[in-house]
Amino acid sequence: MAKETMTGFLQQVGTVLYRYLRKRGLTHEDAEDITQDTCYKFLLHKDGIQSDKVMSWLFRVATNQFYDLKRQDKRHPTMDIDDVPLRSLTNIPEISILQKEQSKNIRDTLETLSEFHQELLILKFELELSYRNISSLLNKNENTLKTHVARAKERFIKNFKEDL
Repeated sequence: MAKETMTGFLQQVGTVLYRYLRKRGLTHEDAEDITQDTCYKFLLHKDGIQSDKVMSWLFRVATNQFYDLKRQDKRHPTMDIDDVPLRSLTNIPEISILQKEQSKNIRDTLETLSEFHQELLILKFELELSYRNISSLLNKNENTLKTHVARAKERFIKNFKEDL
């Protein structure tokens, strides 16, 4: 029973980590590799991790591997626009092209922000995590985190409007 519970937990966490890494701009293969490696490291070190800090530990390990990969590449990885799931179910070519351009504009504007602000915006608005969850993941005070998210959002909006 414990093995089934651990497997289910790792599948859920793996899905969240994978989505997070893809939103950060990694390719499918890189996101899968980092997610798998993070889960493997968790299994190796699970006895030494406090139970209330597990999610924070997992996100920190995945984020650190993301930064390591980014440093190794010496370039900013970009997401293939065709891999971005479009929220519309329309098949009209003009709308599809406009949506791809909009997705690219959003990705480009997001990359103008600091890594920390990118991380906050993705966790809050793409993964729709609560401030409490983000606070526990990043080991930050919840009120301070709200301030940082507000500033990141303001900068994103300002940069996005300037690029139009």
